[in-house]
Amino acid sequence: MMLCGRCDMPAILIENIETGQVYDCEELGYLTRKFLPQSLQQRQVRQEAVGSSNGHIYFPQATSYGGRIIDWDVIVKGESYMHYLLKRTEFLALICGKQEFYASTKDEPNKLWKVTAPNAIQLPHIVSYAGEAQIQLESSSPFAYSRGTLDDRFDFSGLWQFGMNIPVIPDEIKYRHKIRRFTIWNLGHAEINPKRINEYLKIIYKGASNNLGIRNVTTGTFWQYNGRTSADDIIVLEDVFSYKNSEPIFPQTNMEVIILAPGPNEFILSGTSGSFEIGFDFQFLFI
Repeated sequence: MMLCGRCDMPAILIENIETGQVYDCEELGYLTRKFLPQSLQQRQVRQEAVGSSNGHIYFPQATSYGGRIIDWDVIVKGESYMHYLLKRTEFLALICGKQEFYASTKDEPNKLWKVTAPNAIQLPHIVSYAGEAQIQLESSSPFAYSRGTLDDRFDFSGLWQFGMNIPVIPDEIKYRHKIRRFTIWNLGHAEINPKRINEYLKIIYKGASNNLGIRNVTTGTFWQYNGRTSADDIIVLEDVFSYKNSEPIFPQTNMEVIILAPGPNEFILSGTSGSFEIGFDFQFLFI
């Protein structure tokens, strides 16, 4: 079998989540023949028959997705047989640990798949100095994460890319506000629900308030703190938990969460007093 240059092969990047170190598989001699995320797999589907009617009723709100499988076919090659054995060991050490890592392609470097390689991997020889493996990477989330954060400018300078719903006028999108009515954009393909694992949402409010309420009119979700804050107090909603100046206040709330729909989310605050600032932090989720 002839091993040519990149040709039509996708170039894969592996990133250590803890250290941030990025490994270019192509430069390391790991040539990818296929890197293909499988389609979304419905894990739980709610449907019910109605009387003697044909067919059934489908309930999308009660349907959830399982994790995501990515089929990765890779060739590991060396300059000699002994060099190949070394490269094979290095490759297995790179992806076979217990910790999750980010995998992405150079064509879409800002869509990060958080994956592991849980199954046994075989690297049979195809020539004396190369072996080929068919690997299934497993993502606990059905979606890829955005590399860019909400503090990064929405342009194509390196953290964002085409297909990420970046607006024509990016400066109009803001995630920090000092007014009671505002819009928060979720540019991903999926809603953000902090009750689910792998979906992160953090909201920070600083300022005085009395029975602070945060309402997402778009999704109909509402969170409220039954208490007071002063001008220097900080309220934090992080996933399903709530804090005031780092102290838990969950029992003093209505014990609800804020959910973000894809696209624009219209917010209204109640109970604010004087000047304040509210900020949002989350990652976009992409198919």
